[in-house]
Amino acid sequence: MKINVNDVMLGFDLSGRNSPPLLLLHGFGLNRSIWRDLVENHLGNHQVIMPDLRGHGESDAPPGPYAMALLARDIAVLLETLYVDRAIVCGHSMGGYVALAFAEQFPEKLVGLGLVTTNAVADTPEKRAGRHALIDEIRACGSFAVADNLAPRLSTNLDVINKAHTMIRRCDPIGLIGSLQGMADRADKTALLQKIRVPALVVAGEEDQITDYQESQVLAESLPEGAFYGIPQVGHMPMLENSAGLGQGIGELVECVKAFNFD
Repeated sequence: MKINVNDVMLGFDLSGRNSPPLLLLHGFGLNRSIWRDLVENHLGNHQVIMPDLRGHGESDAPPGPYAMALLARDIAVLLETLYVDRAIVCGHSMGGYVALAFAEQFPEKLVGLGLVTTNAVADTPEKRAGRHALIDEIRACGSFAVADNLAPRLSTNLDVINKAHTMIRRCDPIGLIGSLQGMADRADKTALLQKIRVPALVVAGEEDQITDYQESQVLAESLPEGAFYGIPQVGHMPMLENSAGLGQGIGELVECVKAFNFD
C-alpha cells in the first residue's frame, strides 16, 4: 500500500489486529521487507505497521536532507492517517534514530520503545566526515557505493549480506544522500533517555560490527523502564539473522506494554 504523508508517498504494510499497535522502522539503505519473516512467523496476530522511510523502498525520494525529526513527523502523520493514536515504535539502526526523534516530539503517541542495534549519541567528527565522503562517492558511483561499503559489515551470513546488498543498490541515490545528511546532522539524544517513561527494549547482536555491544547495555541502563536483550551469534541484522530470537524479545516488550496499563 501507499499513502500521501507530508507530500511524500510512503509505501507500507499493515497486518494483524491485536493491540497494542507495533510500528517497525528499518535501517539506512534497507526497506520494510527486512521485517516480514519476523512478523509473519514470530509476532502472532499483533497489529504491525511497516513503512518504507522516505527515500527508501517504495517510498518517494525527494531531495534532502532528511532530518531524523522530519522522518519522525512522517511516521506520526502515517499513524494519524491510519487512526492509530498510540503505538510501540521499534527502530533498527537509523530507524532507531527516528524512533528516538519520535519519542522526543510525540511522547503522547508512544506506549513502548524498541531500539535494535542502534544508539542515542551524535556522530563523532570522524564519523560525520565519513558520511560526507560517502555522499561524494554516491554522487560519483550511485547506490553501489553504499551497497559495497555497508552490506559486508551488516552480518557474517553471506545470504544476509547478499539480501542487504540488493536492497541498498536498488535504493534511490537521492534518498541515500538525504538520509546520510540527516544522520550526520542529528543531535545527541542521551539526555532524552531519562525522559522516556514507557517500557523500552534495547536489542544488541554479540557480533555486531557497527553498534558496540557494551554501549547498547549502557543505553538500556539509561532508560528508566529499559531492558537489555543480547542475541548471540548475530550481527547488525537480527531480524534476518535470528528472527525467532528477535521475535521473542519484541514479544516480551509487547507484554510489558500491556502490563503497563495500555488500553
